[in-house]
Amino acid sequence: MTGALASIILALLLGASSLLLVVYRVSPLTAPEFALPFFFLSILVLTSAFGALVFSLTKSFLAHQPLRSRAFINSSLRQGIFLGVATCIVLFLHLLHILNWWIAALIYAVFVLVEMAVGR
Repeated sequence: MTGALASIILALLLGASSLLLVVYRVSPLTAPEFALPFFFLSILVLTSAFGALVFSLTKSFLAHQPLRSRAFINSSLRQGIFLGVATCIVLFLHLLHILNWWIAALIYAVFVLVEMAVGR
C-alpha cells in the first residue's frame, strides 16, 4: 500500500503547486473565465489528497496497524473526495456571496451523513 500513499502524496504536491500557480500567476479574480475552473480543480485535488492522507494516517494510528489494508486507503480516499467536493461547494457559495456559517456546517453535515450511509 505504499504505492497508493505515494500517489496520494504526489497528488497533494501537484495540487499545491497548481494552486500556487493559479493564484500567483493567473489571479482568479482578474481573469475569472480562465482561472476559476482551474482554481476550483486545484482546490479539489489539494483538499482531496490532503484529506485522504490525513484520514488514512489517523485510521492507521487509531487501529495500531501499519497501512497495509486496502480498506483503510479506499475509505480514506472516498472521505477525502467528499471533503474536497464539500470545500469546493463552500468556496463557490462564498464567491457568490450567499454563504453563511450554518450553510457551510449543513453542507459538511450532508457529506458526513452520506459517508455514514456509504460506509455501512
